[in-house]
Amino acid sequence: MNGKKFVPPLFKVSDIKPYCVRLPSLEITNFRCFEHLVIDKLGMVNLIVGKNSVGKTSLLEGLWLLASGASWPVLHSMLYERNELVRYNQPAKRVQQDQIEAVKSFFARPPEKSQSASFRIGGKDAGILEPRFPIDVVDSDGNSSEYPPSEDATDAKQPVIEFELRHDNLICIKGFPNPGFVVEPEWPDLPNKNDLLNDVIAKSMDDRVVFIPVKGLSWKAQARYWDMAVVFKYKNKSILDCLHTLIPDIEEYFFRGDNIQDSVRFPSVNVGRFSSGIPLAKLGEGAQRILALALAMSAASGGYLLIDELETGLHYSVQADVWREVFKLAKEWDIQVFATTHSWDCVEAFQEAAAENEDEARLISLEKAQDGTAIEAKSYNKSLMKAVVEQGIEVR
Repeated sequence: MNGKKFVPPLFKVSDIKPYCVRLPSLEITNFRCFEHLVIDKLGMVNLIVGKNSVGKTSLLEGLWLLASGASWPVLHSMLYERNELVRYNQPAKRVQQDQIEAVKSFFARPPEKSQSASFRIGGKDAGILEPRFPIDVVDSDGNSSEYPPSEDATDAKQPVIEFELRHDNLICIKGFPNPGFVVEPEWPDLPNKNDLLNDVIAKSMDDRVVFIPVKGLSWKAQARYWDMAVVFKYKNKSILDCLHTLIPDIEEYFFRGDNIQDSVRFPSVNVGRFSSGIPLAKLGEGAQRILALALAMSAASGGYLLIDELETGLHYSVQADVWREVFKLAKEWDIQVFATTHSWDCVEAFQEAAAENEDEARLISLEKAQDGTAIEAKSYNKSLMKAVVEQGIEVR
């Protein structure tokens, strides 16, 4: 390279091309409450249980960062949701220190003074992330080519991301298959709250990863996912089948309201017992939760669905049927599902549905180690899940 030092190109996180590759296992280092967590085996559908403060939501956050390439909309959304950032719509220079301190909350062992810190999330056997940047090679005929090929950017073999907050307050991100190698030279302005929501929704569709918080999906997200689903008639039928698990006589669902700025849109349904369409909310929280779940799975096709406390708003008597629909759509639309719960009813329902499906399912219990600090994971396959439920073994 003519004696010149090779400097890797700089990319913006927003320019990263998304990827979706199923995770066979998971290893998390120095993220949130996880100094080092290893889950040897993951399934197509995974239910995460454990007491408070063992990192169930943090595990979902880590997966969201992995799948989204640690994009700024996702980073900001997590920080605001936990009140680790409280100001909106401010220039970066005025609040850079606020953002630096907020980002430090992602680390189990945050950087101090002039030190750097990093966390890593990915497959247990992902391999080493050492980008090999291509150089131009000219052959004897004068033809130029890249060596090594640009797609051969790392030794990693499974999805993985490394996020480093450097001592000079720059963020460095390495990942496989994307983002490759990213350095954000400047901190972004803090977003407008409404713009951030729109950006997160757009990212979820681009990345094919949807996070459903305990409070549920916003009406904006549901409406946008419906707009996308109506293009595919087979998806609409599958979503309607999900609603039938709770309301068998629903004939059609749709969104009312204009698709314009400042206009609220809400789901409505045609039901045989009513002469005209009614708001879905009239049928209760459970129906709204099931529709949001089905719409989220539609948007997550070919990617990941992350659900915090799946049982919220669902009576125990319908949870097994809901899980059956989750397994069905996960297989039909190629989605790897991760959900959390505190409910024994939800665990029983999950085991019942898992026993009826060929695809791999896993019950993952997070608990504090005997030293009281580290978090450990126990993974149960379908046969072990059956024993857990039949013997009433406490895994929550």
